Amino acid sequence: MTNDVKNAANPTTEWLASVFGADTLWRPTEAPAALVHTGTLDFLRTVGFPAVTLDLADLDSTKLLAGDIWEADADEIFGRRYPDDDSPPTELCYAFAVYGGEYHLMVDGKSGTVDVYDPSGWDHAEGHAGHAFDGVGELAGAIGLLARFEPRFEGDGAAAALAELRAAVEELGWSDSVFWEWVFETLEDEYGDG
Repeated sequence: MTNDVKNAANPTTEWLASVFGADTLWRPTEAPAALVHTGTLDFLRTVGFPAVTLDLADLDSTKLLAGDIWEADADEIFGRRYPDDDSPPTELCYAFAVYGGEYHLMVDGKSGTVDVYDPSGWDHAEGHAGHAFDGVGELAGAIGLLARFEPRFEGDGAAAALAELRAAVEELGWSDSVFWEWVFETLEDEYGDG
């Protein structure tokens, strides 16, 4: 296991700061009221979450630093309740990042899990695009790992970088993440052998 894979598995403030810079780590002084998952809050307060952009996955989490965190009714956006049902929300989630220009990485306020929201499907019960990560620590580690690999996709070594990134994600046990499925499909289209 390489150092970057070890660090991605258990991201620390020091590692994330070495990847992105200390001024990019979002540590909210006051979290949204419905973001109550203890592990998520602990991670945000002690480590911090990278508020950055990555070209490799067309990922953007910079709105966090401005305190611009989108709160959504999870049942409504994920199609567990019809959009015209005006029932009060029972579960709220928060957009930590957008990737691929449209997909939102939503953190569940109670469980801390990260699911993907596809806004093109919200009005016909198809907004839930799948599970991405078990928590914000994994998401932060994934963003850090992508950032470490990003320079390797410039030039002749892109195919080798793709193979090594895929092996790292498998080693971390993240292969079934819909986020990584999208990343690899996109990278394969651009950098794959055939």
